[in-house]
Amino acid sequence: MKRSRKGFYYCIPALAVICFVSVYPLLYTIVLGFFNKTLLKPQMTFAGFEQYIDLFTDGVFLKSIKNTFVWTFFSVVFQFGMGFAFAMILHQGFVRFKATFRILLMVPWVLPSIIGSSVWKWMYNADYGIINFILQTLHLIPEYKTWLSRPETAMAAVVVVNVWKMFPFVLLMIEAALQGVSKDLKEAATLDGATPVLVFRVVTWPAIASTCYSLILLLMIWTLNAFTFVYNLTLGGPAHETEVLAMFIHNKAFTEFNFGAASAASTVLFIITAVVSLVYFRFTKAKED
Repeated sequence: MKRSRKGFYYCIPALAVICFVSVYPLLYTIVLGFFNKTLLKPQMTFAGFEQYIDLFTDGVFLKSIKNTFVWTFFSVVFQFGMGFAFAMILHQGFVRFKATFRILLMVPWVLPSIIGSSVWKWMYNADYGIINFILQTLHLIPEYKTWLSRPETAMAAVVVVNVWKMFPFVLLMIEAALQGVSKDLKEAATLDGATPVLVFRVVTWPAIASTCYSLILLLMIWTLNAFTFVYNLTLGGPAHETEVLAMFIHNKAFTEFNFGAASAASTVLFIITAVVSLVYFRFTKAKED
C-alpha cells in the first residue's frame, strides 16, 4: 500500500519559509565571511581565511570572546539559580498570596528589554540613581559610584540586569514542572522516613531534571547571542570591558560597515554556540543515561 504524500505537499510552503528566513541567511553569512565587502566597496572580493586571521590577531575580538564567556556563565548561573530558588519557595504549601507573587515576579520578563534596561540605566546613574542613594544611605559605599563606566563594575552591573530580566522565565518553567511531580510518591517517601532532601533527590529531581537541562541550554544559547542590555547600558565600554561577541559583530557591521569581517565574526559566534550546545547536550545525555 502506497503511502500518501499529500501531507508532505502541505508542508512545502512552511519549509520554504524556514529556508528563506533561516537557512539562506545562515549560509549567506558563512560564505560572506570569506569575502571582503564594505559599504564603500560593495563589490565582493575573495579573501579566503584572511578575515579570520585578522580577527584572531585582533585584541578587541579576543577580549570580546572572553567577555562573552564571562557574561554567559554568570548570567546563566544566577538566572537559573534564582529562578530555581523562587520556584521551590513558591511551590511550598505555607506560602500565601502565590498568585500575587507570581504576577509581580513576572513583570521583569514581560517588560520589553529596551525599557527595562533604560530604567536600570537611570537607577545606575552616578548623580541621581537610586542604587547609589540606597547604598550610601545604608553606609555600604563612601561615595556615589559610576557603576557603568568603571571597568571593575561594568560587567557585573550588566549581568545583574540580564539576570533580573530572565530569572522569572526560569521560575515559571520550573514551577510548571513541579506541578507534575507525583504527590503520592512524595507522601509515600515521607511515610517511609525519607528526609525532605532525600524526597527531593529521589522523587522531585528526576521529574523536573529534563526541564532544568532544557532551560539551561536555552539560557546559554540566548545569552551567547544577546546584546540588548550591553548595547543600551554601556555600548560595550568602558574600554571594551563589556563588549561581548554580539556587540563586536554589531560594531563591525553597523559602525565600521565591514560586512565581511562581521560575517566572519558571526560565523565564529555560530560555531561557539553550536559547540557549547553539543557539549552540554552530550553531558546531560550521559547524566540521564
